[in-house]
Amino acid sequence: MERVTLEFAAGGGWAVVREVCGHDEEAVAGVATEEAIRLLDRAIVATPGSAVGPGRASELVASDRDRLLAAVYRQSFGSRIESTVTCSACREPFDLDFSLDALAASLRPETSPPGVEREGGGIFRLSDQRRFRLPTGADEVAVVGLEAAAAQQELLRRCLIEGSAGDDPDAVLAAMQAVAPLCDLDLDARCPSCENPQQVHFDLQQFLLGSILEERRLRVLEIHRIARAYGWSLAEILSLTRRRRRALCEQIDRELGTR
Repeated sequence: MERVTLEFAAGGGWAVVREVCGHDEEAVAGVATEEAIRLLDRAIVATPGSAVGPGRASELVASDRDRLLAAVYRQSFGSRIESTVTCSACREPFDLDFSLDALAASLRPETSPPGVEREGGGIFRLSDQRRFRLPTGADEVAVVGLEAAAAQQELLRRCLIEGSAGDDPDAVLAAMQAVAPLCDLDLDARCPSCENPQQVHFDLQQFLLGSILEERRLRVLEIHRIARAYGWSLAEILSLTRRRRRALCEQIDRELGTR
């Protein structure tokens, strides 16, 4: 389990997330925000004194949700992000890897950006005296299905506490991103084949959920091997974490002489 500091939860505080198991992984059906919330609702541990408990992940703002998703990723996959991307120039594939911890640390602003004042209770004030809160997962889910302009307008309606969205709405949206950056950004990369510099998009939520989905067939094979070796039921095997399943399969392979 990992205790994670939350920056924007009501009253501040922290939450604890456990390493997800096969039951949690099998419940993932996509990469949308609703899926991320459902995964965290399963992974958050009810802990006295924590700011958020199971079933309340929709109350978190996106940047705090990313902090918990990063903890879920670390416990299952480790602290490095490893992926293969295609060069935008020569179309050759190349490997990209970086530290998730270092990326997350670089996104945390030390102070409020110019023109934005942080008040108590998670409220922010712009220099033009408009006041806003950050959108929560519940706000994001509420605008799913709306066209981009309508979704933006609805989010501002929900989150503006004082002032009008019609007065430079882009300034409010920019302030929201500045005070609570997301692990959803473009990273600088260079193709080792043609040396072409380019930007590669990385979205932690989509990467984590996508990684879980991509391993579905592998989980079937792991379940089959463990069931044959130990005679355990499907429910028993799915209660194992990814790391535990992988360790057992490696032990089975060693005993069978396949590794």
